[in-house]
Amino acid sequence: MAYSMTGIGRASGDLKDPPLKFDVEIRSYNHRFLDLSIKLPNCLFPCETDIRRDVQSQLTRGHIVVVIQQDREIVPTKIEVDKNLLEAYLKLAEELRTNYQIGGDIDINTLMSIPGLIKFSQLQIESQGIYKSFKPILEQAIKDLMQMKKKEGKNIVREISKSVKLIEECVHEIERIIPERNKYYKDHLLSLVQGSVKELNEERLYQELLYTAERTDVTEECKRLFSHLMLFKDSLKTEDHPGRKLNFLLQEMQREANTLSVKANYLQISKTAVQVKEEVEKIREQVQNLE
Repeated sequence: MAYSMTGIGRASGDLKDPPLKFDVEIRSYNHRFLDLSIKLPNCLFPCETDIRRDVQSQLTRGHIVVVIQQDREIVPTKIEVDKNLLEAYLKLAEELRTNYQIGGDIDINTLMSIPGLIKFSQLQIESQGIYKSFKPILEQAIKDLMQMKKKEGKNIVREISKSVKLIEECVHEIERIIPERNKYYKDHLLSLVQGSVKELNEERLYQELLYTAERTDVTEECKRLFSHLMLFKDSLKTEDHPGRKLNFLLQEMQREANTLSVKANYLQISKTAVQVKEEVEKIREQVQNLE
């Protein structure tokens, strides 16, 4: 089953050790190749290669934007006292009291107001360890994205299949019209010859008919179109990532449809060939949305 090029997946989760929370969002947009953009919190910077590898293992085309956010409120904070600074202040206070007979007590409020005495810092976290716990959250976001891409892919394939069926009907109609077209040219050429030549040269007439038939014969184009359509339907049904192959087949189908228009030289066939080209173009627009 083909997947849509576009989609969005989200997942959130908490880690117990260390107690962190992550929100992951993955968006996929149309792009000819795989273009991956990742926005990470600081603690996962060393793991970018791992994250990139895990995302690429599931996706083959598209502009992919991965945004990982960390809930800072529950990130543990380490509080420390600068003991050297504290001891220096206490020593200075004792010297002032002893040498200069300065009275008064030093309370906790005074100590807490000393600039730089209390230091706040985040606990150091081992990145690979945190990634091992974070990975299931990322995998859930990828799974959510792929489910949406699969659902949208089914809708796209359904619309494409309608156009494929219509093209098949048009080619069958062209095959039905060919004998009618051939008879028309035979009768038309015969009437022209009979009207302008007193003695009909049957050999020359058949030569002209043969030349006209060869120049306007579209049997091979119809066969090739049916062959391309068969391969197209098979790829849609059996391949998960048929986008590039379908684009190639559409180019071949467009080429055959153009040849049909040129060689037809008959209004009904020309009109049907134009309809084939219109449906091929509709399919091309839809295929751009398939991975």
